[in-house]
Amino acid sequence: MNIYNVIILDESGSMSAIYDQALSGMNEVLNGIRKNQEDFPDQKHYVTIVTFEGNGISGVKTRRDRVAIEKIQDFSRKDYRPGGCTPLYDAMGKTLNELEGLIGEDDRVMATIITDGYENASEEYSGKTVKSLVDQLRRKGWTFAYIGANQNAVEVAKDLNISNALDFDATAEGVCKMSVRFRKAGQKFASLCEKSIAPESLCDLFDID
Repeated sequence: MNIYNVIILDESGSMSAIYDQALSGMNEVLNGIRKNQEDFPDQKHYVTIVTFEGNGISGVKTRRDRVAIEKIQDFSRKDYRPGGCTPLYDAMGKTLNELEGLIGEDDRVMATIITDGYENASEEYSGKTVKSLVDQLRRKGWTFAYIGANQNAVEVAKDLNISNALDFDATAEGVCKMSVRFRKAGQKFASLCEKSIAPESLCDLFDID
């Protein structure tokens, strides 16, 4: 079974305040995916990491593209340099549209958005368009999660047709706690995939200890 772990990460200027924690948190998540690969040897885990900042599509950058977890390099300072605005919709739209044609029908996907602010700089995609795209991919079996700070993450996620949502504090401690919850959610996802749980049932990934 192929499992694609897709992470769409805010790289806007406001993330500078939690820069070190964001980097270490991303690597904490990657270590969790490595552990999932060890725990479930019949699964083949791949990772895509996309960051977004600035204005429009030009600020959307693919840092890792469907890399097998055993070959992936840790996230580093050269990968992540916060600055600019928040083209969230363009990041989601571009990433999801590109991946849709590359992932097989029997593959499983967990796509997670992490942001500390609201959309304010997209040029090609609207919230309505992204919501429709998420709905289309959920019908194909994809699972989505939204992790947000400085907002009501549950409500923002609902507007994007995403049922898994988690609020976090945009502080060093808050990012550390969020990274642990995210890693545990990934473990839960891998475990449920191993049990062949129907994708539409994966709507409580953050309901964990």
